[in-house]
Amino acid sequence: MGASASAVLVVGDAPLLTQAAAALVAQGVAVRRVRDAAGARLPRRTALLLLARGTGLGRELDWARHASRGRSRPLRTVVLGGAPEATAAEDAAEQGAGLRLEWLNPEATAARALLARWPLHRAFDPPYGQDPHLVVAGFGPFARALLLHALRIGQYADHAPVVTLAADDPGAWRDWLEAEHPQAGVCGRLRFASLPAPDLADAAPVTTIVVCDLPPAPALACARGLRDAAAEQGASPLVLLAADADWPQAARGDWDGQLVPVRPLALAFSREGLLFGRDDVLAEVIHEHYRDTSAAQGRDPAAAPSGRPWPELPASYRNANRHQADHLWAKLAVTDCRAVPEEQVESFAFAPTEVERLAIIEHRRWAVERWLDGWTFAPVRDNARKLHPQLIPYAELSDAMQDLDRFAVRLVPSLLARSGLGVVRRLLVAVRGDGEAAAPGVPRRALAELLRRLLERYPDRGLTLVLDPSDALARRLAEEALRETDAGLFLLLPAALPRLLAGAQPEARTAILRLLEAAERRIPLAGDAAAADWIARRAEILCVLGDGAPMAGTPPAKRVQLDRQGRARWRFDY
Repeated sequence: MGASASAVLVVGDAPLLTQAAAALVAQGVAVRRVRDAAGARLPRRTALLLLARGTGLGRELDWARHASRGRSRPLRTVVLGGAPEATAAEDAAEQGAGLRLEWLNPEATAARALLARWPLHRAFDPPYGQDPHLVVAGFGPFARALLLHALRIGQYADHAPVVTLAADDPGAWRDWLEAEHPQAGVCGRLRFASLPAPDLADAAPVTTIVVCDLPPAPALACARGLRDAAAEQGASPLVLLAADADWPQAARGDWDGQLVPVRPLALAFSREGLLFGRDDVLAEVIHEHYRDTSAAQGRDPAAAPSGRPWPELPASYRNANRHQADHLWAKLAVTDCRAVPEEQVESFAFAPTEVERLAIIEHRRWAVERWLDGWTFAPVRDNARKLHPQLIPYAELSDAMQDLDRFAVRLVPSLLARSGLGVVRRLLVAVRGDGEAAAPGVPRRALAELLRRLLERYPDRGLTLVLDPSDALARRLAEEALRETDAGLFLLLPAALPRLLAGAQPEARTAILRLLEAAERRIPLAGDAAAADWIARRAEILCVLGDGAPMAGTPPAKRVQLDRQGRARWRFDY
């Protein structure tokens, strides 16, 4: 569907509407702006009506109902600013009146989009036992939305993630959480710190930093300070500078591999999300499965607010489906799995041990969702008072309740299949060069043949290369794989990234930065011994390039060596 067939009518003069219109125009969408609905006409080809919460919203909705009469289908109407505290009945009354009404909280939508593009597990390795440590710097609407979404989907184990909340006045964070989300401390191991120099010395290594709600110059200074403080820990976190401002353009060679400017509202007002709802594809799949299950059990799904069709579903239930959908990627990361186009997969099921591990995590995710919404434990459920008997550790649940979490986990491959995706297990192949960067390299044809044999030997696995990006020979194999295959890439960082880049020649630095952009995961490790331990514990195959280099610890039993003449020696049946 082209932009001309997807015209957007923006009604009102709220600043949010101005920002949304500008973002859509920049993406090639045809936008018409009307400051006052009185006397305005609704163009026949309008696909989306944008309004904003405010004193004039009631009049604008009345106008929209009247103007949309006679349309063949309800007019999709998005109200920016988030849903009011309306009852489900009031919300439903807005539907079916010529409008398909949706409420969009820009900050919450931007937080979802940011953590989908840069998931927390991009900067640590859950199966190795590492934990996420998110630093949120700044205190404002986006920072608060980001914290809540990170707590909801940042559950990778049966214990809470680490979150440092840094602000000029850390008391602002404490006061807000105490007033709005008093149980947040159960959802995450919260630390409070002062800007501009929060103390990270005794904290877990930082994995992700997001600087929020600051103008560009202070945000950049803050980000650089936090990056340097993390480097003293030996950490190399991704540092996102989230501000809706024009960032100065810098040359590629100036990039440090960590700092990335982001415009949150540009993420929230994406063409794909606003016009086509593509951010909600998986959430809709989850909801439709729930409706199908209810119908199969002989119940009318639409009899309850939670079972209405997606276009009529109240905002609170939509959000619950969205959060469950967003956490699916954490489940795949925990189990070393990868989503691929469905046609590449015949079948997939989690192993029983994986199901149990993920069921524990799923129960925690469910509990966090409710804790943040104000629910507490009680032996008897009371929806009006937000009391629930299942807000207890997984181990204390009855067998029947544990089975519900197991069922939700086993369902993941089917849900992804409904959205055109399949699941494969990763094949982790660690790659090490011999340390002789100046010597002749391994022939490219030999690298291509090595990759071909691995792909043919393991057709049902998701090939993922794992390497230290400062290793010149290993980089060559990774570059070949990225160019000619759909292999994944994990990077082992035995030292802080600034140190690795500082010791690299310009050409090597550029190559490292390219790999950092392509990598699905960057894994911080404390030195070469830790990198060797990671390979011994996590890699299924070790590939040595060049003339051979001793590896500390116990290497994987499956090994292949490719010398500089291109001759391969396989230590297993390929």
